[in-house]
Amino acid sequence: MIVAWFLSRLLAQFTWMTCPANDFNLLPGKLECESNEIHHMFVEAQSVFPPQLFELFPKSLVKMIPGIVEMCSVKSNDLLSNAALEQCISGEDSHTFHHFELVMKNVYPIQIHALWLAIFASVVAPFGGFLASAIKRVYGIKDFDSVIPGHGGLTDRFDCQFLMALCTWVHYNSFCRMATVSVPKLVYHYNLMSSIEKQQFLEAIVPSDSNGSVINPGLLQKFQKYALS
Repeated sequence: MIVAWFLSRLLAQFTWMTCPANDFNLLPGKLECESNEIHHMFVEAQSVFPPQLFELFPKSLVKMIPGIVEMCSVKSNDLLSNAALEQCISGEDSHTFHHFELVMKNVYPIQIHALWLAIFASVVAPFGGFLASAIKRVYGIKDFDSVIPGHGGLTDRFDCQFLMALCTWVHYNSFCRMATVSVPKLVYHYNLMSSIEKQQFLEAIVPSDSNGSVINPGLLQKFQKYALS
């Protein structure tokens, strides 16, 4: 996990690791891209951890995390005011523990993602080797193949990596990949709207004159017909 934290920060400094390559060239050249083309994961930012995350662990363990802050509700007229949240003061009777906060400044979001992948690689990924061994025991074989002398086949060398690759793909598509917009997705969300929201949406996308009359009624009818199909 220590290697994942510092290595991901180091690699985020290099253009070849952060700039998307849209052209294929036989001979590599200088790679340049605009700042708006770089994924937000590779831009230094302030990361705020959700308080619900710390509710999964014992308080004594959470307090050991560097930079963690205890937030308390302050009593007002013998009632708890959820709007008045302050940092807990030891020995203060008017303070009641509410939640933990952890704000990390000047870090790359990719470092947070690298930590989660490092945890999975350390705890879960080795079970890929156990799964491969179980398959070989069932079939009564020692190696999957004889491609690599003394080491079996490629499956024997990459059994853990297969499981890790699946985890990385799921993590990327769930937490890292930018949301894409498509026509079917827009129509799906349009059908979830109320009648008033649909009317407001159509007024925003269909051109109209100063009197509010639709300039192209045929376009409006085509859209409504497509959305209801």
